[in-house]
Amino acid sequence: VHAATNRGNRGGTGFRSARGHGRIELKCEAKSGGSGQDVAEGQTYIVSIYKAPRDKLGLDLASQDGEPWRIKSIAAGLIGQWNARNVGVQVLPGDRILEANGVRGSATRVREECAKTGSLRLVMRRGPQTSPSFHISVGVGCGSESSPRTLRGPVLHSFAKQSCCGLRRQEEDFDLMSAVRTGSRRLAIHVEVLPACE
Repeated sequence: VHAATNRGNRGGTGFRSARGHGRIELKCEAKSGGSGQDVAEGQTYIVSIYKAPRDKLGLDLASQDGEPWRIKSIAAGLIGQWNARNVGVQVLPGDRILEANGVRGSATRVREECAKTGSLRLVMRRGPQTSPSFHISVGVGCGSESSPRTLRGPVLHSFAKQSCCGLRRQEEDFDLMSAVRTGSRRLAIHVEVLPACE
């Protein structure tokens, strides 16, 4: 939250001079898929890990018509650990598993090989790296249980391109003091983030 009269200053001062008016920005510091990667789209790379009996890869996979497994998302597991240790050769959503320990051609057999314990050598192909966009709307209300009368926006934003998102200039000024509940001195900021349809 920034004072409305203090656009250049991120220090948070100036709310008195702004008479309680302010603007709200949403910041996302998540890593974007394509930054800092040494593997270009379409190139292959190798992932070598050791899989103990209770270990999970941490991959959500999809395959259609027998094509190689595509990684939908990455959760906690061996691949997440690989990514932490191999920043330039991270496995990313959209990448495909072409081969597991020499097994290729059959998505079923590749998945079976990935389920085994012991050394696992994956031949991967970098997929297209797209940055999702979101529709962002913002409103203020008095207290956590109170909904704002209306949300302002939405604005279309990609956090991979810019980490902070604010409303359009003509919508960004909120009278924060009028939204504060007198007894509790509470203010609720409501943010709606919806994925943009591709």
